[in-house]
Amino acid sequence: MMMKSLSSMGIFLFLLVTVSMAQAGEKGSVADLDLDTLRWKNRILVLFSPTESDPSFQSQKQGLSSSAEGVLNRDLVILEIIEQGQSRAGNQLLSEKSVQEIRKRLGVQRGSFQVLLIGKDGGVKLRSREPVSTKDLFGLIDSMPMRRQEMDSKKKYRP
Repeated sequence: MMMKSLSSMGIFLFLLVTVSMAQAGEKGSVADLDLDTLRWKNRILVLFSPTESDPSFQSQKQGLSSSAEGVLNRDLVILEIIEQGQSRAGNQLLSEKSVQEIRKRLGVQRGSFQVLLIGKDGGVKLRSREPVSTKDLFGLIDSMPMRRQEMDSKKKYRP
């Protein structure tokens, strides 16, 4: 339980650093990302957008930012795939090769906003062309069998 708390705290700090770096305009190193490396560890929310200033993208990011604890509790990693700008996973900038592979694997065409939720099993659980409220997103995640097991196990270890 302590390790899980430390892991969650690390992820939270990672997200805070990500936001700070993005606001400061600093550039991180570019890396390749294979979605399979996150399988069985994390759920993935992929935000596809033509630009960072797209209203739907901004709306989705704002909702997620205001629900950081819920994001962390659900082991959710957020990928931002931006056509005219830098794509990233947290504070890690993604290579164009990775962006193209992710787009191809998930069957998402360029030119529009889309949100995809990928479960820990690697399957696409949600596909939307509109921003998804955190209430709906968390409700969907919390209804999944693996998430229910996680919640049950947390209840058992709670003092």
